[in-house]
Amino acid sequence: MAGEQITIETLDCFANLGLEYVDLYLIHFPLKLIQEEFKVPVPNECIAAIDIKAVWEGMEECQNLGLTKSIGVSNFSSKRIQQILSEWHPCNRLLPLGAVGNRTWGHTRVMECDVLQDIAESKGKTVAQISLRWLYDQGVVIAVKSFNTERMKENLDIFDWCLTKEELNKIDQIPQRRHVYLIGSIVIEHNDVLAEIDADLD
Repeated sequence: MAGEQITIETLDCFANLGLEYVDLYLIHFPLKLIQEEFKVPVPNECIAAIDIKAVWEGMEECQNLGLTKSIGVSNFSSKRIQQILSEWHPCNRLLPLGAVGNRTWGHTRVMECDVLQDIAESKGKTVAQISLRWLYDQGVVIAVKSFNTERMKENLDIFDWCLTKEELNKIDQIPQRRHVYLIGSIVIEHNDVLAEIDADLD
């Protein structure tokens, strides 16, 4: 029933927006907020877990109905992705890349990375372009967001050049670290749902 409910809610949402379909439909976080208006910090009673398998099945149904071209997840640990891997196939492989640039969600670790800066300088590219080209070389679908026209042009200028094998190896050696803990950013007090998500990413 949960999957069917998601399909119905999606149809209602598209009707309200005047859309027949969207290019990309994501589960943004493996949780749901029960709020009429989003406010931070979120009260504990407004945070609930989701049935990932049922939600994913509902999203697949939306794709089958032509309501969306692609479906995917963001902010999911590998453990949580395992819960839907039986439903996953290459056409749905999507890992969005994004940075908001505010104190709550953003960070400057990528832009300030010495390895990426050195490669960018040697190739006459920006750090963002190096990062996007690396993701493209991994076969990842990239979701890029910018309101700046020049950055939009830069984001598209990644296809007529390549990273060398040595450069790819250097990037592969960059230590991976998470930067957002949900407890402390979404809520102030302890919350069981968010604690479990944070623990998965440690």
